[in-house]
Amino acid sequence: MRDQDPFPSGTVTFLFTDIQGSTKLAQEHPQEMPELLARHNAILNGSIETQHGFVFRIVGDSFSAAFHTAREALSAALEAQRRLQNESWSPAPINVRMGIHTGSAQLQDDPQGQGTFYEGYGTLALTQRIMSVGHGGQILLSQTTHDLVKDRLPDGTELRDMGERRLKDIVRPEHIYQVAASDLPSDFPPLTTLEAFHHNLPMQLTSFIGREQEIAEARKLLSDTRILTLIGPGGTGKSRLCLQVAAEQISEFKDGVWLIELAQLADPRYVLSTIASTFNLRELQGAPLIDTLTDYLRAKQLLLVLDNCEHLIETCARLSSHFVRACPNLKIIASSREALGINGETVYHVPSLSLPPAPAAGDGGEDGGKSKSLMDYESTRLFTERARQANPQFALTADNAPSVAQICTRLDGIPLAIELAAARLKLFTPQQIAERLDDRFKLLTGGSRSALPRQQTLRALIDWSYLTLNEMEQDVLRRLAVFSGGWTFDAAESVVGEMEVMDGLSGLVNKSLVNVEEQDGESRYRYLETIRQYAMEKLLESGEAVDIRDRHLAHFGEYTRRAEENFATAQRLLWLNRLEVEYDNIRSALGWALESHPEAALQMVCSLAVFWLSRSYLTEGSNWCQAAIARAEALSLAGPNMDHRRAQVYTALAMLSVNRGEHQTGQTAAKQGVALARGLDDKSILVRALNALGFTSVFLGEVRLAFDALHESEDICRKLGYREELANVLQALAYITMEVQGPDATEQLQSYMEESLALSQGSVDPEDALRTEGILARLAFYRSDLAEARKHADRMLDLHKKMGDQLGTTAHQSAMAHAARQLGNFEEALDLYRETIRDWQEIGHRGAVAHQLECIAYIAKAQEQGGRAVKLMSAADALREAGSSPRTPQERIEYDRELAGLRTGMDEEEFNLLWEEGQSMKMEQAIDFAVGEKKQ
Repeated sequence: MRDQDPFPSGTVTFLFTDIQGSTKLAQEHPQEMPELLARHNAILNGSIETQHGFVFRIVGDSFSAAFHTAREALSAALEAQRRLQNESWSPAPINVRMGIHTGSAQLQDDPQGQGTFYEGYGTLALTQRIMSVGHGGQILLSQTTHDLVKDRLPDGTELRDMGERRLKDIVRPEHIYQVAASDLPSDFPPLTTLEAFHHNLPMQLTSFIGREQEIAEARKLLSDTRILTLIGPGGTGKSRLCLQVAAEQISEFKDGVWLIELAQLADPRYVLSTIASTFNLRELQGAPLIDTLTDYLRAKQLLLVLDNCEHLIETCARLSSHFVRACPNLKIIASSREALGINGETVYHVPSLSLPPAPAAGDGGEDGGKSKSLMDYESTRLFTERARQANPQFALTADNAPSVAQICTRLDGIPLAIELAAARLKLFTPQQIAERLDDRFKLLTGGSRSALPRQQTLRALIDWSYLTLNEMEQDVLRRLAVFSGGWTFDAAESVVGEMEVMDGLSGLVNKSLVNVEEQDGESRYRYLETIRQYAMEKLLESGEAVDIRDRHLAHFGEYTRRAEENFATAQRLLWLNRLEVEYDNIRSALGWALESHPEAALQMVCSLAVFWLSRSYLTEGSNWCQAAIARAEALSLAGPNMDHRRAQVYTALAMLSVNRGEHQTGQTAAKQGVALARGLDDKSILVRALNALGFTSVFLGEVRLAFDALHESEDICRKLGYREELANVLQALAYITMEVQGPDATEQLQSYMEESLALSQGSVDPEDALRTEGILARLAFYRSDLAEARKHADRMLDLHKKMGDQLGTTAHQSAMAHAARQLGNFEEALDLYRETIRDWQEIGHRGAVAHQLECIAYIAKAQEQGGRAVKLMSAADALREAGSSPRTPQERIEYDRELAGLRTGMDEEEFNLLWEEGQSMKMEQAIDFAVGEKKQ
């Protein structure tokens, strides 16, 4: 339990400080500023510590401290101001403003283990706002803090009533008091609260969360432009950001900041009169209203805020262009879903709120402590704050944090959607909300009754955007819904139509319904998932869905076929990467093919086999192969072309299965491929099917069948001149010869490898380069030239990594671990095994995981950790039994030898108890046990 003394919680008094004009100081005195800041920090730290305060955050020159009592906070502020005043500052004085407020706040452990944070956003926000309206040297208190200290003030100190003040982003006016001490300055300029300036900005009823970067960027842009337009899709918080930026600019405009709310206007003819009425101007007889308004604004230094322009865009554009030309001291901020499109306009795309990263596959949501707290992300902070308003009992915990992160991510960080979701905390837990997001338009209803109708439900919000589109844009919006994970312009042309996509896509981008990003020198387009779900509903309603999905399938069927053609060329990596980018679309197309075009599914599965092997989609690839075969056979699709495809798919399934340790499935599929190829008399497929049969059979201990299949494949390749296939089969023969006969077959191994090497020379296929380096490494190893072997092994590893081949990389690193172990380099081997065992688990190869456990056990035995070795070997044995993953002949020889050694060196009863413990371990437990004994 945490020591409560230094860490106040519950009712807490906060002291916030910052240096007034610090940015200007840093610009004017860049060399002296670090020393000035260090002295300032020492004074603040010392004063706070003396009064038992707790500094919980320092950002730049801003301090945030917490105290058990209001009196301690006030004493710390007074002491700090006295020391700051008495310090000899050169070349410029340091003037610090301070704000103190007391309220409810809980010191919480972050659910992701990232330290602690204060939960109590309203209390912290009010403290920040009180401090920000003061001036350097001034100490300001809230009403709550005033009431706590008024009867126990230090000698020579009084509290001056500054009245009720409106603070930016604070719901209710706050009564503020200034601390006046006899030995400190007490006369300051007026507080910079909203009353001090001309404006008509509305009081916000909820707190403004995050957007610090966006506010800073928008302010910088506004300083350099006359017209700034904030654009983005509905619900991203354009209006709220626009108002916040405007509020931050109040002191910059002598004649004020004036909001023109256009959302309720339906007729563009009333825009001008709405602006005029804001300034109490009326049309005069004989004088057009635009002239009257222009004459009024011409001499004014003010900021005009045009909010929600999208449905009146042409009128807003025309008037904005006129006013900035005629009124030299006027600036305009507009919010809209598309830009005004006029000269001099600067456009700022309002992003969604920052999102927590998705956990990496297989990492259990952990990242070694490098991730930020959920409360550091704007989306999750907004959800948490609004959730407490809906359900005061809500708290972010380790149990609900993953669901909160999932909600915010699946809602694309859209503020309105997150607020609607948080409102559902009255009915559901975060877990239940996350589970219902597939039907988000039904779930996310019931927003504030005082909000605009379109802001009360998520569907109404997007309906509003949809109805502002022209007919072509609506057609394109619907049809693009068929894409998953984004699309290129060429893909959109194929699916939507050349003429439609040029104009329609441009309109959707301009109206912020489609996002554009550059990827590898090419524009790529995507929907936010919420927009895509809406567009898909419209597509299904339109009756076009079947035709559009057929076009999508045709495009990506051809795309995968072109990729397959390039796998044996120097462009292999390029096409593997392209398939990776388009893989969400490929999955979607495959799913539709299985449902409606099973012959196309077979073709795509054949084309994708190399991709699945190279990028370790072994389980998924196997599932697609089995589904395509089952669908074709269920429909009794027959004929030479169908049999040809089925033979290829069976062969692909065999190789995918053997690489994930499913040898029985692999052998059955290989036999089917061989039978179909023989029936077709297709030698090229037969060669590949026989190779697959050879590999799968050796792992099942059927050595004669393995050699017979590979030798038949070798004969065909030699007879028909299949150069590349012969290099592959010779590699396979070398591998199974080594597995069956071991080092005794060195001469035969070298013969196979050297011929394979000769056949691979000069090829542009990256697979041949991999094969060449692998052969050279093995040949050097057999000659006991370990330095040469390592050189080629490292090159091979680099090639695997360059190709993005996780399977090849893992297999190669495993081989390096085995070599290090056999040479007695146990620590090197263990470091590699600890990495590769997790990789094999992620790939889904239970047999490889079992073998890694066995190898770690052999090292444990050599290091006289017999009990540990027995449990690891027993866990490996259970894993092999559960996954039908027998050992190869050479693996069996080593296993039997090591196990016998353990039995003879240990009491039988002890051995049996340890063996039982290992048998009871699940795979994850066994892996944790294996990797958890690293020596420090």
